[in-house]
Amino acid sequence: MILNQKILAAIFGDASEFCGKEDVLHALIYYHIVQSGVPSTQVAREHSIANKKIDLVVFDRSINGQFNGTNIKPKCFIEVKGGAYGNRNALADEISFDGYCTDMDKLKQEAKDGIEAWFICVDMPELGRALSPCLVQKVHNQCRIRNISFAYYCQGENYFYYAPLTNTQSNEKVSLSSSNSNLDMRKIFNPNNSHFNKMVSTLRKVNGHEANTTAALYELFRNSGLGTKQISLETYFSFAKKSGSTMHDRPDLVLFDEHFDGLFNLYKNGNRNMSNDAHKLKYIKSIIEVKGSNAMNSLGVKARMNKYVADIEKLHNWQSMAKSKGCDNLPACFFCLDGHRTPLPRSRLQQMIDQSAGNQLVYISHNGIELTGF
Repeated sequence: MILNQKILAAIFGDASEFCGKEDVLHALIYYHIVQSGVPSTQVAREHSIANKKIDLVVFDRSINGQFNGTNIKPKCFIEVKGGAYGNRNALADEISFDGYCTDMDKLKQEAKDGIEAWFICVDMPELGRALSPCLVQKVHNQCRIRNISFAYYCQGENYFYYAPLTNTQSNEKVSLSSSNSNLDMRKIFNPNNSHFNKMVSTLRKVNGHEANTTAALYELFRNSGLGTKQISLETYFSFAKKSGSTMHDRPDLVLFDEHFDGLFNLYKNGNRNMSNDAHKLKYIKSIIEVKGSNAMNSLGVKARMNKYVADIEKLHNWQSMAKSKGCDNLPACFFCLDGHRTPLPRSRLQQMIDQSAGNQLVYISHNGIELTGF
């Protein structure tokens, strides 16, 4: 079994430390699966199969990171529900009164074929608890009739609900652990950092969704000493709403200092009159934009450059917005994994360096690594 009691206990222990988007849950599940001994080149994020995207899938060793378009059947499918959705608890939006969630049907056929399939829920009472014990049992029943294993954890509790398909449900102890570290990007993005070198080696083998690159970065930061409360994905800030749109400009990764409390969500207690912006800006240390996926690898130099430059400009724009809110000198980094057969010409790379204008740049290709601004 890929997800056992020990791994889930560690996952939920981490999940107890933050309130934020579901993407953070995906990244820490990825992290703990890899920590258990499964190579990163076997764990795919946002994997497309039969016209549907699965949050996480785990393959055997024959895949070696070549996730895009593979015909190899995964060993395990994982769908996750939970996290902050604006001012709401995502579980409240996604789980119906009878315990049903549409994402269960993504797993139904795979579970029917005998593949390990998990539906995992994390409840965040900061935004109002979504599932009562009775409703948790109804979710379990919906999973059981689809041959899906189920686990549920409500933050602040010492036990999680554990219902693997092969066993009866039980309440298991959460493994609480905390790690927080001073953030020094010069030491993390550094060829002398063995964790950085391992990540680079792994990413050069991976051909899949960009979420794989982001998950690998999350793993790097955790392995380099940062704690769960310090790393957020797709973080919302009220001031960063796009002009003429209800959408927000969200950095792919936001890193906070060791004193932050893990409240990545947009509003304190889900109250729209209590923005968390000032609280997060007080502790923010860096923002990161990421490019690196099979979709990018299929583009020519000009098309790739257009997307790279757009992300670099997004960082400058975000820094400007943050500065208007009193956050001066916010470091930013553009992390670029270029898996194209032909890396960028030196002149194009220099263009990226120039346009970064002092911001940090990490460019990884099959030919080497370029680090600037550190």
